[in-house]
Amino acid sequence: MNLIEEVKFQFKYGSPFIKIIVVNVIAFVTIGLYELVLFLFKIKSDFTSVYLALNSSPQHLLHAPWTLITYQFIHGGPFHLLFNMLMLYFTGNIFMDFFKKTDAWYVYIFGGLIGGVLFLISNLLFPVFSGIESTLVGASGCIMAVLFASATYAPNLRMALFGVIQIKLMWLAALFLVLDLISISNGNAGGHIAHIGGALFGFLFARYRQGRLKINLPELGNNKTPDETRFKVKVKAYHQQEIRSANKKSANYKPSQEDIDTILDKISKNGYDKLSKQEKEILFKASEE
Repeated sequence: MNLIEEVKFQFKYGSPFIKIIVVNVIAFVTIGLYELVLFLFKIKSDFTSVYLALNSSPQHLLHAPWTLITYQFIHGGPFHLLFNMLMLYFTGNIFMDFFKKTDAWYVYIFGGLIGGVLFLISNLLFPVFSGIESTLVGASGCIMAVLFASATYAPNLRMALFGVIQIKLMWLAALFLVLDLISISNGNAGGHIAHIGGALFGFLFARYRQGRLKINLPELGNNKTPDETRFKVKVKAYHQQEIRSANKKSANYKPSQEDIDTILDKISKNGYDKLSKQEKEILFKASEE
């Protein structure tokens, strides 16, 4: 399978975050080739900064409103792209254990939108940015939305930091947020502010999916609601092998959706390890349906 066929295959059959990564890579390569041609022919152009990046000027936004979306898919260099796509891959894998497929695009796009809006408001609100015109590029705000949605939904999920240090997902997300806050005054202020906006949207989105935030959000796609589908095949994230001791006498028992939701809420609050043997058995049966 050649490279083009592999890209087509991943875009058609890969997870939503693989598709988002493919879009980001294609955008980076396309822009890079375009800028190479300009360089070779000594042509000066501000196309990327004017028509793709998000500018801090409200007047510029009026002429190019699409930049609230396009900035999320362009990056300032190969290392910027590489770091963001690695982060998106790992946070995306966690996200898909708790949310439906169409939520991936929803959180990515709207996390970036809120991050971009907060970037614009900050440039108008704070005197330190007065008279300074800056641009914003990159998927970092979108990734923070994905991370915080996951951390809010399953705060006690344990991660192996650097493959060694065990840390709860909520503390990992909090660490990233604190680093952004203290880094605002040390350069790339707009980028760090956008990260915070993305984190805020991710937090609110997870609260909405948990039923703790009563707002009307448009649904994407024809997927079933998270209450009908969540954790059907995601139990492995909580050591599915521990559940396989289910009592044969209860083989005909079918757990109700209310039972499943109660257990999922308990996992979200206290972690899988706090479940009783009976609760683990119920969750296992639900995952096999």
